[in-house]
Amino acid sequence: MPPFGNVPAQTLVDAVEKHVARMDDAALADVLRGGVSTMPQDAVHALVASIFDAFRDRGESSEDAAEGSNAPLDRLEAGDTRAVAALVDYARVNPGLLKEALTHYAEEHVSQLGALPAPLVDGITGAL
Repeated sequence: MPPFGNVPAQTLVDAVEKHVARMDDAALADVLRGGVSTMPQDAVHALVASIFDAFRDRGESSEDAAEGSNAPLDRLEAGDTRAVAALVDYARVNPGLLKEALTHYAEEHVSQLGALPAPLVDGITGAL
């Protein structure tokens, strides 16, 4: 059974927002960077897409975010662990961006929430 069972999608989004709101940007980045290598490829792709969505919400294109992170766009889109870690590091220096990205993740990739790093899954579960 998935870690969140039959919890309604909006309830999960609210729990994600509540949990990450309590985290500082550096801690959130550390958890994500440390967990990328163990996440299934679909979840990594969802994370990259969500980070790009958060950057676009702030007026920065995916190409700009890739350039800012010094990671080639094609490697980010392929889910390359080092490239994704570089994107997370770049996102970290933009206050609140990773929190926004995780809200996008919850809204658009709810089936992948259980694939996030364990500290996030545990925190989301605790926020339910």
